[in-house]
Amino acid sequence: GIIITTHDKLAHYLGMLTHQLPIESQFKKSLVDNLNAEIVLGTVTNIREASAWLSYTYMCMRMERNPLAYGLTYQDLLTDPGLDSHKRALITHAAGQLKSSQMAVYDEKSGNLYVTELGRVASHYYIKHESMVTFNSLLRQHMSEGDVLNMVAQSCEFENMMVREEELPELDRLVREACHYEVKGGAENKHGKVNILMQAYVSRAHVESFSLIADMMYVSSNVPRILRALFEICLRRKWSSMCVMCHTLCKVFERRLWPDQHPLRQFESTISAELLAKLEDRHLDLDTLWDMEAAEIGAAVRHPAAGSLIRGCVESFPSLELDAQLQPITRTVLRVSLTLRPTFSWRERSHGAALRWLILVEDSANEHIYHSEVWVLNKKMARESSDHKLGFTIPIFEPLPSQYYVRALSDEWIGAEALHTISFQNLILPERMPPHTELLDLDPLPLSALRSPQFEAMYRGRFTHFNPIQTQAFHTLYHTDENVLLGAPTGSGKTISSELTMLRLFTAHPGSKVIYIAPLKALVRERMEDWGRGLCAALGKTMVELT
Repeated sequence: GIIITTHDKLAHYLGMLTHQLPIESQFKKSLVDNLNAEIVLGTVTNIREASAWLSYTYMCMRMERNPLAYGLTYQDLLTDPGLDSHKRALITHAAGQLKSSQMAVYDEKSGNLYVTELGRVASHYYIKHESMVTFNSLLRQHMSEGDVLNMVAQSCEFENMMVREEELPELDRLVREACHYEVKGGAENKHGKVNILMQAYVSRAHVESFSLIADMMYVSSNVPRILRALFEICLRRKWSSMCVMCHTLCKVFERRLWPDQHPLRQFESTISAELLAKLEDRHLDLDTLWDMEAAEIGAAVRHPAAGSLIRGCVESFPSLELDAQLQPITRTVLRVSLTLRPTFSWRERSHGAALRWLILVEDSANEHIYHSEVWVLNKKMARESSDHKLGFTIPIFEPLPSQYYVRALSDEWIGAEALHTISFQNLILPERMPPHTELLDLDPLPLSALRSPQFEAMYRGRFTHFNPIQTQAFHTLYHTDENVLLGAPTGSGKTISSELTMLRLFTAHPGSKVIYIAPLKALVRERMEDWGRGLCAALGKTMVELT
């Protein structure tokens, strides 16, 4: 590289070449977000593991070499050569910030860290924790599109955006010509500037200023990712209308097309801009075009040759027909068999290899989503004559609501959706069953009921008799191979009950294996320690942990 500079700065640049300074780490600024990513990944589950992870970073190496640059003194380094206390303090502070922003659960007593849905979304979409704090304070169940865009403009990702004096006239012009929704704060505010550039990007407005073009490119590369994160947050919170709105806004920025523009603009490589403008001027929406023949469409746009072209695009616009069959499993659980039938012609040039559809089951009265999943329709499936089946279960409540809605939304195409009403008018529910097995008044069984000195020695010193729940289930657990579903409160002896089934298995079926599944890694660790000392050591068994 060649540096061209004035003579008075020559000594400065020569000094940089001859006396090179080490590059100091800036990792501390993004420690919170990186710690969240490790928690989501599962590599860090407590403060101790997080401190060990931090010791592998470049920042930790530089802290030991040059502590003054990181707010430490050489005395701190002499007192604590590994800087373990400082690393723990950094991790504890970062964990506290994650807890306050609801991105992680931090148990201060045990030091354990648990992932949350917000933390998982932030990690997957690279959203900074400051932005998540903003979303937590501003995101509501009922918002307009303009409110959502104003909230996105306040994201931390756009914190460095600057408003320049020479840009104000052009920003005012963009507000008048390209903005569909109200811009709060105006062009003089940096959040307002971000909002203007977001809407100008979708409107494909002409921008003259080079600085505005650069800022628009930065905004356009970040907004779709942030909107996808907001969509995931609303989906996990089960907010039906907000979920659909954020999903539509995601497609708006990916397609650069407003929802009130003609859906066939998504075939812009096939249909000319002049024909699309005529369709909008004559208010020929998709449903109207579907009922028209090619000759009628050609006459309507005064371009007979374009009739077949537009008709072909209408037939290729993604659409589904939905049907559902209901099967009550219990009075609170309903199985839905959903039939999906593609009703469009597949064009590989427009549709690619596959189309993703979001399937939602919602109750519009309560604004709640009871089920959501992604269904992928590929080229082969679209061209098959048979229907496609999808099965899932949803909760129902008494008194029964009048109806639920099944909604299928294309993940890529604006305006491509299908709606089916699930009516509960003639639904017959199963008879009521007792909620639980009655606990009988039985005499507690002694340890001698195990009839094995080896097994009795495992529990001797811990208790002399089994508790009422274990006593009632003892015969089924210890003397039969029947399936058992045991639900009881915490501390009621379910672990001992499961050990009884394990003892039965090892006695009646030597060589068999047992699988224990737990929702939390901490529970698995607890079982590993407990059974490793007791049951496995006493019976000569080995145990491994899988994640």
